[in-house]
Amino acid sequence: MKRKLWMGMTIGVVALGATLVGCSSDKKEGKAAGTTATNAPKETAAAKRGNVTVSMYDRGGVPASEGNYEENRWTKWINQNGPVNVKYVPVLRGESTKKMNVLFASGSAPDIVNEYNTPFRNSLYDQKQLLPIDDILKFMPEYQKLLDQYPQLKKAGTKPDGKMYEVGKVKEATIQHMLIIRTDWLKKLNLSMPTTTEELMKVAKAFAEQDPDGNGKKDTYGMNMSYYSEQAINEIFGENSSKDLIAWGTKDGKIIPLWDNQLASLTFKKKLYDDGLIDKDYINDKDGAKAKQDFLNGRIGIYVKFSGGMFDFVMNDFATLKKNVASAEIAPLGYPKSPLGTFTGVLDNPVQMTTVVNAKAKEPEAVGRYLDFMMKQETASKVINGDEGTHWKKSANGCRETIDPLKSKNEVGYALDYEMFYSTGTDKCFFTLNGFNTAVPEQKAGSDMYKELQKIYFDPQRQYPGLTHGEHMPVYPADLQTINATILKEQTDLFVKAIISGAKYSPEQAIKDAQAAWDKGGGKQLDDFMNKWYAENKDKAFLAKDIMTIARQQMEQVK
Repeated sequence: MKRKLWMGMTIGVVALGATLVGCSSDKKEGKAAGTTATNAPKETAAAKRGNVTVSMYDRGGVPASEGNYEENRWTKWINQNGPVNVKYVPVLRGESTKKMNVLFASGSAPDIVNEYNTPFRNSLYDQKQLLPIDDILKFMPEYQKLLDQYPQLKKAGTKPDGKMYEVGKVKEATIQHMLIIRTDWLKKLNLSMPTTTEELMKVAKAFAEQDPDGNGKKDTYGMNMSYYSEQAINEIFGENSSKDLIAWGTKDGKIIPLWDNQLASLTFKKKLYDDGLIDKDYINDKDGAKAKQDFLNGRIGIYVKFSGGMFDFVMNDFATLKKNVASAEIAPLGYPKSPLGTFTGVLDNPVQMTTVVNAKAKEPEAVGRYLDFMMKQETASKVINGDEGTHWKKSANGCRETIDPLKSKNEVGYALDYEMFYSTGTDKCFFTLNGFNTAVPEQKAGSDMYKELQKIYFDPQRQYPGLTHGEHMPVYPADLQTINATILKEQTDLFVKAIISGAKYSPEQAIKDAQAAWDKGGGKQLDDFMNKWYAENKDKAFLAKDIMTIARQQMEQVK
């Protein structure tokens, strides 16, 4: 835990362009990609090969020299080398569900719909617009192998009628919210690493009040609490509520709202605010940029880091901190034990459902053969990474190292969504740890730090906060979605009021008022829905235990 992490400013060129992004990556092929490998008449070839239409996110990322999302070097390569003729249907990323609703209403929706939006995919199931994939699995041996290896995928893709309707992928279970602590400040103030929430508060108070940077000013913060950082504090107390998610838990086999956990987290946050241990303007730091800048400038002692990008954090953010504060040392800090238990942080969803099949698809076999071809490791590697010798070369650990980052960005960076359903979590070369070149001292230290983070946050003694990842929560019908949104908005406003109102409005009163709003706003309907869902699905739904099982399985895989 106390390993020092001394970083210089040297940044290795590593093949992380395609491995650390989940939503954009460009791929290109050589000159041979434009020809057709058949002498048969066009009609005969098309009939033999089959035809499919596939939706594709239009992110505006295809350079003019590459063409467009419908036709570029990668769509040509796929059509030349794949088993079917493919026509891509681009939909603007920000308007994808709206556009797809129009296409389904008009009867012109594509055969294969790639869409991350869980409620939208669920609405297509409710409207009986989807084809079960059970009958086409015989044409998808690659996916069948994946289902055998990760039965959690079948759980996540199966609907209430017992049939599978969704295709998904296995991703690396990266740590989304974590604590990083300034160990040089601990040493200067003669403090120990905090192991309980009470100790965490004491350390944060010392960091804010005892001039740990030695500049004679009271200009440091104990912690940050803006943006997703507030959710991390919720997780410390075993609840993962947010502006979009109610804090649900289980007790005696029933689903319950976690009022006690929310009271504990709210009380902790209010004390941080009242005692001046956080930036009192945290509420206006909408994207966490101000908190990040404060950390990089050496003003935050316990940094709540959100989202992935560990390589970038180690090689760029920590390097900037070291440039600004040469004496800075950091170490990972596990969530301290709270009165409600000892928890880990929310992980990136390791089983993400992405794809459904239109019930009106005319050639289901062609659909299966297309998906199978795109799931093959050699296909995905080419589309995601480009060509060996042109875009990448093998690094010392046998994985891919980008040759020319700009060339790969232009020629490969836009194509990742063609492989939206490819399971990068089965390929060690896509894992965070394999992005570090351990021959470089700075990167070796970063690799060691991430291993320590995994050891802490994947500890089986820690509980996962909440029922499951948000993307696997049951989807409310439209009337309950309105109730849920209204209750969450009122609850959020009450909790903010409690944090910033001093003695005028206590956390206890805020919880009482939130419970009253719950009762008045129809919370019992949400409660009834959740308990009915849990009673029917607790043995077959993708829950927290499944997340942690995959996370630990992957940690063993990269040892």
